[in-house]
Amino acid sequence: MQARSLAIRSALATLAISCAAWSQPYPAKPIRFIVPDGPSSVSDLRARQIGAKLSEQVGQPVVIDNRAGANYILGAEAAAKAPADGYTIFMGSIVTHSLNPLLYKSLPYRANEDFVPVTMVSAGPLILVVHPSVGASTARELVNLSNARPDQLGYGVVGLGSSGHLVMEQLKRETGARFVMVPYKASGAFIQDLVGGHLSLALYYWSIVGPHVKSGKVKAIAVASTSRLMVAPEIPTFAESGIPGIEGYAWQGVFVPARTPPGVVAKLHAELSRAIQSPEIRNQLIETGAEVGGNTPDQFAAMIRSDQEKWRRLASQVELAQQ
Repeated sequence: MQARSLAIRSALATLAISCAAWSQPYPAKPIRFIVPDGPSSVSDLRARQIGAKLSEQVGQPVVIDNRAGANYILGAEAAAKAPADGYTIFMGSIVTHSLNPLLYKSLPYRANEDFVPVTMVSAGPLILVVHPSVGASTARELVNLSNARPDQLGYGVVGLGSSGHLVMEQLKRETGARFVMVPYKASGAFIQDLVGGHLSLALYYWSIVGPHVKSGKVKAIAVASTSRLMVAPEIPTFAESGIPGIEGYAWQGVFVPARTPPGVVAKLHAELSRAIQSPEIRNQLIETGAEVGGNTPDQFAAMIRSDQEKWRRLASQVELAQQ
């Protein structure tokens, strides 16, 4: 009886401590922000921009935790298994939630079941760029050139099943273009080869290729979106170039582990949306050619479902190396 009484008192004490902790306004301690990529990556840059603003707003440190490796899988797994208390947030992306489930037969996390979407941070379309030595100034001219020089114009991708790979394969199917895929382990490597003239073309994001376009080292000839970039309005869309239906975006967004209390999710959304829509962050995103996020959790979840279906349809038409 005495042992049972001690156990009951211990349980009640634990419950009291837990209730006291939850009675404190959220957040009451530092927030860990897991980024599944290394420093200086796009995901890391976005997390540091948003994290600094979030910290300023809520009065608690936001600590960036880079968990790079295995195509973002290590970071996603760590976030999925973290306590669902609002003190671990995760910078997910098109890779973690749309592409990896297509690429791998088995993942240590479930994209839709193990996370709760909070808000999109940013999104940006793919840009078709060529080396200046390539004799094409429009997407249609590039397609015609590829047919005149079949299997001679190589495009770089970071692995099979990336957004750039899938959209380029779609372009090939729609137009009969004869481009050759050249796989790389990292985007920096194929961008370096493109700038050096060792690679003919690439389909990648303005935040990375933009500085090379501005310096004249590469030439941007089409944007894979329904409208032109605000930061580079001179680049026509594929549709304007006579090739409709070619669209490809990357996005980043904040998630929390499943079963995080709804009140905490609501608080996080309110603060993150305020940070993203602040003039400072908004201008930083626009300057890198990104669309500004801040949508609601329901809107973000619907966007992810639509994105997953789009890439699933594209992937079904492209032979992927399943892991």
